[in-house]
Amino acid sequence: MRSSSDAPRIVVVGSTMTDMITYAQTLPAAGETVIGSSFELGFGGKGANQAVMCAVLGATVSFVACVGDDVFGEMALENLTAHGIDTSAVTVSAGAASGAAPIWVDGSGENRIVVVPGANDLLSADAVEHSLSVARPDVVVCQLEIPEACVDRALRTAREQGAVSILNPAPMKELDSRLLSLCRWLIPNGSELDAIAQQLGLDPSMPVRELVPRVGSLLDVDIVVTLGAEGAMIYGREEQSLFPVAAPAAQVVDTTGAGDAFVGAFAYAVAIGIAPEEATLFGCACASASVEARGTQTSFPRDKRLAALKRTIQHLCPSELSSDGPTLIRKEGYGT
Repeated sequence: MRSSSDAPRIVVVGSTMTDMITYAQTLPAAGETVIGSSFELGFGGKGANQAVMCAVLGATVSFVACVGDDVFGEMALENLTAHGIDTSAVTVSAGAASGAAPIWVDGSGENRIVVVPGANDLLSADAVEHSLSVARPDVVVCQLEIPEACVDRALRTAREQGAVSILNPAPMKELDSRLLSLCRWLIPNGSELDAIAQQLGLDPSMPVRELVPRVGSLLDVDIVVTLGAEGAMIYGREEQSLFPVAAPAAQVVDTTGAGDAFVGAFAYAVAIGIAPEEATLFGCACASASVEARGTQTSFPRDKRLAALKRTIQHLCPSELSSDGPTLIRKEGYGT
């Protein structure tokens, strides 16, 4: 495991978005107008979110992306820089609009999101390869809010360099399964797992305990499936092991960004040498902390909560056998 002074190098290849978040007790049906309770303008994009989570935890983070030469692009770069993220590999595309994401959040904290990619679609694969060659990262993280060719190049370059590669297949779309097979770790949520299974000719209605190993074996990847309040499930291809991981209880305020908090925390934990099962538990703890606050990046754990999570990352409980098979549990008071 790395010492605390030896920060891991993580490159996130992905998107930036300006989040326009509207809160309302009940969201409108087609043709209906409702009165919202509040509105917030924030920073988002799955790539930027995951980069910020990695940086908040203490990683040395470089971000590879494309923004427009508009006010949203300027704000995004300022925000990333404020978090200590290297933005030298972010391309500014003249005349392009930066990405935007209108988000609706209902009274239960559930969200609906429309992603408008904008300049994110203009990122070039050559720029991605060059940036990774310069950065020489320990871990490379990708999502699907940028061109498929860029994801392909990032994962291939990571493999050539011996870096650990992570693909969060979101937002899920029709993909060549060969792309999914390029990563070391595939991190979908439940609905994304179902979509991948369907593309592979599997029955997505089969129990998740059966579906995860089937998908992992067909793609020859390790998988962590995030399951919201139910935690996560981790599959190791070499050992053919399957572990359900419980999530700490949380008072849900806003689920926006929780999946990105998980991916960023998992990437950080793996980068400092934490075992994958424990990295998954750490990711669940960070995601659970995230849903207890409003917003996207603003909901990520910080200050005392972050310090508590980081203190306990080296003191996670080992695997234990239960009547349902192997599972990971957490120590009492974890992350509090």
